[in-house]
Amino acid sequence: MKKLYNGHSFLFGLMLCITVFLGVGMYDVYLHNTQVAALELGLAAVLLVYVIVVRVMRKHDMNNYMSMLIERGDNVSHNAVTMLPMPMVVLSVDGFIMWYNDLFVDIVKEEGLYNVPIYELMTDIKWSEILKSENIEEKCVYNDRIYDVSGRILRSGDDVSVLLYFEDTTDYAALGQKYEDERTVFGIVVVDNYDDLFSKMDDVESQQASALVNRNIVAWAEETDAIIKRLERDRYLVIFEKKSLPECINKKFDVLEKVRQVGEQIHLPVSVSIGIGIGDNLIESEEYARAALGMAEGRGGDQAVIKDSVQFSFYGGKTREYEKSTRVKTRAFATAFRDFLKNADSVFFMGHSNADFDCFGAAIGLARACLDMGKKAYIVYDNSQATEVLAAELRQMGEYNGVLVSGEYAKEIITKESLLVILDTHRPSMLPAPELLELCEKIVLIDHHRRSTEFLPRTSLLYHEPYASSTCEMVTEILQYLDDKRRISAFEAKALYIGMLMDTKNFMVKTGVRTFEAASLLRKYGVDTVEVKKLFSMDKTDYLHKVKTMETLEVYEDNIAIAYTEEKYQNMRVVASVACDDLLNIKGVKAAFVVYPMENAAYVSARSFGDVNVQLVCEKLGGGGHMTVAGAQLKGLSVEAARLELKAVISEYIEETKSE
Repeated sequence: MKKLYNGHSFLFGLMLCITVFLGVGMYDVYLHNTQVAALELGLAAVLLVYVIVVRVMRKHDMNNYMSMLIERGDNVSHNAVTMLPMPMVVLSVDGFIMWYNDLFVDIVKEEGLYNVPIYELMTDIKWSEILKSENIEEKCVYNDRIYDVSGRILRSGDDVSVLLYFEDTTDYAALGQKYEDERTVFGIVVVDNYDDLFSKMDDVESQQASALVNRNIVAWAEETDAIIKRLERDRYLVIFEKKSLPECINKKFDVLEKVRQVGEQIHLPVSVSIGIGIGDNLIESEEYARAALGMAEGRGGDQAVIKDSVQFSFYGGKTREYEKSTRVKTRAFATAFRDFLKNADSVFFMGHSNADFDCFGAAIGLARACLDMGKKAYIVYDNSQATEVLAAELRQMGEYNGVLVSGEYAKEIITKESLLVILDTHRPSMLPAPELLELCEKIVLIDHHRRSTEFLPRTSLLYHEPYASSTCEMVTEILQYLDDKRRISAFEAKALYIGMLMDTKNFMVKTGVRTFEAASLLRKYGVDTVEVKKLFSMDKTDYLHKVKTMETLEVYEDNIAIAYTEEKYQNMRVVASVACDDLLNIKGVKAAFVVYPMENAAYVSARSFGDVNVQLVCEKLGGGGHMTVAGAQLKGLSVEAARLELKAVISEYIEETKSE
């Protein structure tokens, strides 16, 4: 038994060897000594397995030995227990000390411990948890030392006592922390929109601005004790140890702010996106870093994203997305999309549940292109009240006969050769018929929302641009490149124009040059703005519900308006959206939220002018959207409970913003 206990130093030495082999192996990977690195990492893996097996065997042998001594219950057993080379204590069922050995005294540095409650002496010990198990295994920290607490519950007739013994694992914990601290972390840093930004300056200005950005990125890497390598003009690879990551998090990745300040100096919106991966090995860390960078760019850039095996963590992302002037990506997507359309036997367009004008208008515009190409086009429609006026007009048009289908009917007619186009969302949980994703091999995504952690599991073609004002804006540009000779009718142009109008709040928020160019093109195709205005007119009942909702207005945190309604009105989604827009007209209000009931959930509609990032607020509630337009669904909560939750996350967001 003593030999088994003294093996602790031997196992500690093996763990040290494992750490050395891992460190040297990773360094050889960096130096591209692949064969040597494989040998070193292989040895580390073998030693690690050996250590785990030995520790399990030690624990098993110790439990068997203690059981033997307990069952004998004679003087020989008592002497054997007393002489065991580890701290031990026997306790009553109430947790009071009945007996202890000298080594236990060495731990607590006190005498006269009889009838002292163990849970008062060692506050980490949870006595109620210990009594629940016959085989006790707990952790305890005492006097800056870490112990594995094991033992048994002893029963002799009606008497019950508890035997605990302590194993000092402080050195193991220190070695484990050392291993964790020295894990290799991969980072990829990208300058957002590099070509668009620096093409606006002459060569000298461009070089000076690029040098300033480069200096800040390199300085951040040096503070992090990282190895940094510039891969391209706008891309850097950063490798550092995990122990440096908490400091970056505490500083909220201040390199983001420093690069933004460079942009203020040259009067251009310069920013960087950072993706950091923490995996179990180098390949996994690099893969996670790329996924994190994709998430950062998909959320508009100017932020750092950390990905490990469990989750994404976000830092920054408080600024607006900025528009890309080049249409190269749009043209390339349209070319590839045209090939997908030609090779499909039918095309299904599906937006999010409770379709709005943006996803529905985009579907109508693309359905027109499919019909012109002689393809069968279907729009998966969930009879949304918000778009019923436009849907009714579409049903009256003979060429669109049979285009609107339910999710159930779509499941019956879709084939492996069909093309499924997802519009205005990238979250499977928000689709009216998510099962279609499994029935179709080719999936295309067109979306403008900032990326969330939930994303389509697979796509054949992706066009995701968070800078765009709306999906209808993106589709209008795509239609130009699908066939520059084809013209859409006034009806399709109106559907696309309405989608843009709704998502930009009458072209007041999230608009750029390309937004107005798309709107101008649609106007040329025959959009009647007066007719569109009439379409948005509210009837008397809707208007009264809006007024009643706005009467509940509460100004929270000085500049955030919150209103609510308890009424389950059938058109409440539209009413709440309009009410939220109108709340922004109140002087001093920077953001507005409306909470309303829908089915078995409380819904939140959110709007802002951009000073408050309502997307980040709604993400804390499980929703998402854009900086200026967002929403969330709080299933199972009442309106009142949702209001309290909303206030809590608004306060949390404000505190986070103040600290950055």
